[in-house]
Parts: sequence; C-alpha cells; structure tokens
Amino acid sequence: MSGSVIIAAISSDIGVRLAPLYRAQGYEVIGTYRSTENLSELQADAGIHLVHCDLTDAGSVRRAATEIAALGKPWERLISAAGQLSPIGDFFGRDFDEWAASLSLNSVAQMRLLHALYPLRAQASTAKVAFLVGGGINGPFRNYSAYCLGKVMLVKLCELLDDEYQDVHAIAVGTGWVNTKIHRQTVEAGDDAGVNLRRTLEFLDSGVQGTSYEDIFGCIEWAFEAGRAATGGRNFSVVHDAWRGGGAALTERLAADPNIYKLRRHGN
Repeated sequence: MSGSVIIAAISSDIGVRLAPLYRAQGYEVIGTYRSTENLSELQADAGIHLVHCDLTDAGSVRRAATEIAALGKPWERLISAAGQLSPIGDFFGRDFDEWAASLSLNSVAQMRLLHALYPLRAQASTAKVAFLVGGGINGPFRNYSAYCLGKVMLVKLCELLDDEYQDVHAIAVGTGWVNTKIHRQTVEAGDDAGVNLRRTLEFLDSGVQGTSYEDIFGCIEWAFEAGRAATGGRNFSVVHDAWRGGGAALTERLAADPNIYKLRRHGN
C-alpha cells in the first residue's frame, strides 16, 4: 500500500474494530486515543502505532501531529471515529459551556486534527477522509443538539473540502445503530434523553450488534473506490444506501446529480 491509515479515536469501539480490518488489507495504522480503554488488543501489533491525542486540547493535537510526523509514514486515509452524545437534554436546560465543548468535540476538534495532519498526507495520491456521523442529519434529534449540530458541521465540511481541494476525497458516513459504549451516555442521562432512552434500552436489551463493523468498513471503502467524482463531499448511510455489491446504480446516480446525498433545502 502507498500509505498508512490514521484512525482518530482508535480506542472507540468502532475505531478498535476498524484497525485490524485495515491491517488485513496491508496498511499500517496510526491511531490517536484519549483513553487507553480498548487498546490492549492493539498494542501487540507492530503495524499499529498509538499516539495520545486529546482532541479537546489544541496543544495535545499539535503534539500528536508532531509525533505522527516523526513516524515518517505519510497517510492515505484518515478515518475519524470521535463523538460524544452528552450533554443530553433540552437546549435551554443544559449548561452552555458543557454544550459548547461537546459541539466542538463533535466538529471543530476533529477539523483541527485534520488541519494539522493534512501536510503529512501521502503527496502522490488523493487524501481520503471519512468522518463517522450519526442521528439528526435528516431531521431533528431531540435532546441531542450538540451532537447533532457537530455531525452536521462535519457533513458540510466534506462538501467544502471537496469544492476547495482537488487532492482531498472527503465523505461522511452514518453508521446506524451500533452496540458500542457511547450508548452509556444516553442511559446515564435517563429521562433527559426523552424517547431515545426507551429506544436505546430496547436496542441494548436485544443483544444485537446492529450495524456490523465489517459493513462500516465496507461502505467507507466502497465510497473511496467509487472515486472522488462520484462520492466526494457526500453523506452516506451504511444501513440504507445501495452500496453493496459494487453499488453501480448508486454510483451512476451520484455522478449524474451533484446535489443528492448532500445537505440541501428539500423540495425547492
């Protein structure tokens, strides 16, 4: 392979599962982490390089970029699996500083990391960037405004990058329901989560995995392989979009219409 893969928030449940999938494709993986939870199973692989990075701290991001530069492994793909649901509850009932910090983690902090790492990309190829996004892209996500707005910002960033940089192939990928530890935040919020508390508890009690990590990986790689002209600057759903089996019909639709799978005023 021509470059490494950077996984931001590699210690997240999704990040830690994507790492071996990319290793199986022959990539070396550089993973940034704030928490050491989940890292033990990755530390034994010499092809996975773990770099501490607190996305909420600009200095920590700069230090992480310096450490990654010292590895001398230009990246070809950057997958950002960072995200935080809390604070959960109605907008005016939340502490605004906590709300703003969550908004930043779900958006600006990830943009800061990409900004710092852009010069370290593999120069001979198009830099491929995927942000994992979630609820609220197509409608309100009641009581999760900081999370929702942050992810919407990432979706729009992909379109802006696609417009400004011919050497960047940026996509947003909605994973759907995945049984990961992020749902603890909803359970801890209790009634402040509103109707989503019941939905979350039912999902967790069912014991199902939800979207598989293999499908998340597959959707990301399908979008990259389909080419920047078709998928660049777009927002995809692992669960609902027809990418499986090569996605030829979807690729054709995307190439024919520059406005679909993007944030747009509906019905005008």
